[in-house]
This record gives sequence, C-alpha cells and structure tokens, in this order.
Amino acid sequence: MKFQILTIAAALVASAVALPTDATSESKVVARVDSAAADFNFTTDFDSPLNNLFSTLENIPDSVLEQGDDALDKWLVEHGLREPGAKLKRSDEHVETRDETSVFERAVLEARVSWWKVAKCVAAIVQLLATTAIPAARILRIKKYIEALGGAKQAVELLLKATSRAEKLKAGGEALVNLAAELFGISSVKNNCF
Repeated sequence: MKFQILTIAAALVASAVALPTDATSESKVVARVDSAAADFNFTTDFDSPLNNLFSTLENIPDSVLEQGDDALDKWLVEHGLREPGAKLKRSDEHVETRDETSVFERAVLEARVSWWKVAKCVAAIVQLLATTAIPAARILRIKKYIEALGGAKQAVELLLKATSRAEKLKAGGEALVNLAAELFGISSVKNNCF
C-alpha cells in the first residue's frame, strides 16, 4: 500500500513538473529557451524564406502530423517538397563549425563574413523541409505558435520587428519566443545561423 501511494505521489509530482506553465514573465521563459535563439535578430533578408516556410508548415494538415514522421515524410514527397528516399539530416545533429582561432580572430573573421552567415542561414531555412528530418511533433508545435501569433505573415512580421528576447515577449509573448527557439532548435538552422 505504501508503495502504491508513493508511486502515485511521484507520478503526480512528475506530471505537474512536465506540464507547461503559462509563463507571463521573461524569467519563466529564460529557463526553457536558448538565449541565442531568443535574441536572434532576424533581418529583412529573412522575410521571404520565413514566410514561405511558415506558410508551408501551416498547410500541412494536423492529421498528417498526428500520424507521425512517416506520414509527414510521405506528405512532403507527395507535395513535391522532398525527394523520395532523400538522405536527410537529423534535426538534432550537431556539426562543429568552429576552428581553433582565438576569440579576437573569430570576431574579425565573423565581421568580414556577416553577409555570408546571413546567406547560409537563409539557405538553411529555405532548404529545411527538403533536407532535414524534422519530427512531426516539432512541426505541430511550430504550427501552433504560428497560429497563436495570427498566421504565417503576422508571425514573420513579429520576428522581423523584435530583435531581443524582451522585444519578442512584448510583441508576441511566449509564443513568439518559443517559435524562435523551436526554429533554432533544428540543427541545420542552428549550425548555419550561429
């Protein structure tokens, strides 16, 4: 009997911890969101790629996403967004792109190639659905954030206007911060944008 009570108590505590909370302050969001993703400054270069990506994600039926990754892959192939049998990168793969240069040398090099970083980041977003195996559950979460922000066009406008976590919280609340975090939680985007 004691064991059952302890098991039930542990399950209740675990489920309470696992449930998302309604974070209304920045401090609650900080613990769940990578600061680099929340503070990423989208420039107008991202307008068209983000709009296309978010519009495409909005068009994927929830019923397909709820069926899982295989159904999502089939839908993407059927709609010409992915080649059949394409060798995909995992969405959580990490590729180390830094070399052994000093912090100062990296800063100088990064300043010189900032246009290249923007181009690589934009390309990663444009090619995302065709080249990366993104879990259906993640796409479903992204869709919910886009919907909460008023659709693809509105979500892109908010991302372009807000340059920091604080501005994102003010402009679109937790949904906007979490949308940026989900997008940058995908390795091909993260590796090419940071």
